Amino acid sequence: MKKREIKSSLFLSPYVSKEKGLDGNIKSIPEDFTVGEILENNQVLDPEKKHFDLPGKTGLFLHFVLWKKDIEANRALDLVSRYWSIPRENLGIAGTKDKRAVTAQRVSAWGVRKLSEKGTLSPINLPTIKTHSHCFKLTEVRLGNLWGNAFGITIRNVKYGEENINEIFSLISRDVEKFGGLPNCFGIQRFGDIRPITHIVGKYIILGNLKEAFRHYIGMVFKGEPEATKKARKFYWETENNKGSLEMFPHYLFLERKMLHDLEKRNNNYENVFNTLPLQLRKLFIHAYQAFLFNNYVNIRYTHYSSDFTKPLNGEEMIKEKVYIPIVGSKTTLKGETSEIYSKIFEKENITLTQFKTQLTQKIGGKGARRSLLFTPQDLKLIKIEEDDFNKKRNKINLSFKLQKGSYATNLLRELMK
Repeated sequence: MKKREIKSSLFLSPYVSKEKGLDGNIKSIPEDFTVGEILENNQVLDPEKKHFDLPGKTGLFLHFVLWKKDIEANRALDLVSRYWSIPRENLGIAGTKDKRAVTAQRVSAWGVRKLSEKGTLSPINLPTIKTHSHCFKLTEVRLGNLWGNAFGITIRNVKYGEENINEIFSLISRDVEKFGGLPNCFGIQRFGDIRPITHIVGKYIILGNLKEAFRHYIGMVFKGEPEATKKARKFYWETENNKGSLEMFPHYLFLERKMLHDLEKRNNNYENVFNTLPLQLRKLFIHAYQAFLFNNYVNIRYTHYSSDFTKPLNGEEMIKEKVYIPIVGSKTTLKGETSEIYSKIFEKENITLTQFKTQLTQKIGGKGARRSLLFTPQDLKLIKIEEDDFNKKRNKINLSFKLQKGSYATNLLRELMK
């Protein structure tokens, strides 16, 4: 992945430092981007390790570590569901992880105790996903059940020498500290690395237009996809022919194929089919659109109101010396400059706050929340600078750092790389 791909979306956070960046590329190979979930007890699920003693009291939920490589989290969970023949909604995760990466995270599964007792619940050992550290615990894993994530990053194709790299890294780190941290925008993963589509689907759900939600998720074409996938999506977009499209969609696109199959079976009853999707997935769509609106708020605030993110505007809150702003939802009340900024965004998006209060949205759980305006990377270290084995006469940099849940590594890397 080239540096410019971090800048390729509409979801960017403002730069904090005016210093030039390190430049370079990330995610040239999945091993260049490792993510290990940090549990509530500060245990780090290092992707290179193969056994962990997971915390919690004994119960009926299977807990395990899911290792994955170069596959989206939802695709990986679909594979687990198919491999163990359990409903997809029986699987619980604390958060999604990057696609083009090597990651490890805790997952829970319900309804597999008897299979385990019979000795027929085999660990999965595939090239793209593996499971290990199986144990039974009292509670399921839910969204947010983690402290954060530990990252190991390799930046390749860096044109600068060691002295310049150290200087740039030091200057940007200084500016980030002086600013109070980094803007806490949602990263591109929230919307889809290759297909930033989830917020678009979420918007149509909030508007109550489920037909367009399905049409966009199944049929909208993006550049980075394989040609066969593009062809299948284009066919559905133009024809809305479920049966014909199902024959064209590659088998690894489990979710799209399930949608098409169910739409054909249920005579295009979009609401009926929507309600058969896993609750976590339905929530993801709503949350993605809320995240999109939040990112817009941060940028408008920075550009047109105040670039001081340590002092609240009228309508924002100060909690434990941090500024918090609303993530809009069915329970949100806006006031002051916060209301003014969101009103501008709503007008551009042709949507109102009232539309978040529909029965469908409230049933899924889009009630809104608060989110801090800044995040602070922890234990940020420049580990090593050495010659890049992929690019002649260029260097590669190894970084490590930790982020609390909800913050995105791509925002930090964007600031460092420019």
